Amino acid sequence: MKRFLSVAVALACFAIRSAAAGPVFTGDWATTYGDMTLTESSSSVTGTYIMEGAVCSLDGKRENGVLSFTYREPEASGEGRFRLSADGKSFEGEWRAQGSASYIPWLGRRRLPPEAGSAFGGLWETNFGRLRLTGAGGRFTGYYSYADGTISGRVEGDALKFRYKDQKEGDGEFRLAQDGRALRGRWRADGDKEWRDWTGLRVDPVAGRKWLVVLESRWESSLAEPEYTYGEMLKIFFTRTPSVQVRQRFYTDRSSLLKWMREASLLAEPVVLYFSGHGTAAGLETESGPATAAVLADPLKAGGNVSLVHFGSCDVMKGPVPAELQRLAGAGARFPVSGFAQPVDWAASAVTDFMYLDLILSRDLSPEKAAAELRRLMPFTARENSATAYDGVSFRLLPAPGAPR
Repeated sequence: MKRFLSVAVALACFAIRSAAAGPVFTGDWATTYGDMTLTESSSSVTGTYIMEGAVCSLDGKRENGVLSFTYREPEASGEGRFRLSADGKSFEGEWRAQGSASYIPWLGRRRLPPEAGSAFGGLWETNFGRLRLTGAGGRFTGYYSYADGTISGRVEGDALKFRYKDQKEGDGEFRLAQDGRALRGRWRADGDKEWRDWTGLRVDPVAGRKWLVVLESRWESSLAEPEYTYGEMLKIFFTRTPSVQVRQRFYTDRSSLLKWMREASLLAEPVVLYFSGHGTAAGLETESGPATAAVLADPLKAGGNVSLVHFGSCDVMKGPVPAELQRLAGAGARFPVSGFAQPVDWAASAVTDFMYLDLILSRDLSPEKAAAELRRLMPFTARENSATAYDGVSFRLLPAPGAPR
């Protein structure tokens, strides 16, 4: 099995089974290595994918919820197994090439048709950069990467008609391809007569991938100080975990901070958003004033892909920012918020953050369970003062709305 493979598949219909029969493998899947189509008949399962222009095959049998299969490619073959989840929406598995002793993970998530009225919603790769559309009741808003552009519009008939704003302003409309996988649209700046194309393809998440996005202000106060950043250290730390993608960007004012937050909404997979910089109970400190909950909430509404907001910033958890941020972000963005409720030593905060993030991103614990484990392993983290070599850091976590407290 090649590590990088390109998969192109045709749509397949779901097999009709009685409720007693349980979920089946039949359907379209977004997997670690791309898209896949599987068809299950009795206990036999077949599948196809295309690699480097050649049609490849997968054949196997399912017993007790486990699909054992062989695969064939032009220059390789091997075997593997998939274990279907209880709800039929995902599978976990592994594969190995013929003659190899070790297995490599292969994960999958079922592609489901969009809900009625929300077909335009989601993430798109377009000729003006990535576009995230979010909507309800036929009304949509969006953000796209070209010139920090925004969209606002509503569905009329089979078209989403909108106003856009980037370097210019104007009108546009999108229509969906029949399979819902492509946007066909056009736009026109105010005062122009000519329409121009705006097209895109739907972006699916890569199974198993997670992002750690570190938004950091500079810590150094003079040229006499050497450069030091959490982001660089975290990138090196998580190199050993290939499923975790780490990105670091610097902010100086509220405008640059919000730009990178909006960019995080254009990632397809779950995002841990880590703010590294000076803070107070009022919010993050920037050159243009504090980034309060009201400032930070707007870009968090768009994606719904943020799984945790963590403030590596002193005092932020001491004030109303965490609860207000969750409230203002709304029901579409349900995430826990964590950080420190007092000024903390650089080393103590680094030890705390690295353990906490590793439990979440490498050990797959929820933020709530990771916080509990952190306090058990390193009791000083939950205290204001400590009798250990590290001072207490008053680590706090506000669970996601609806999560156990």
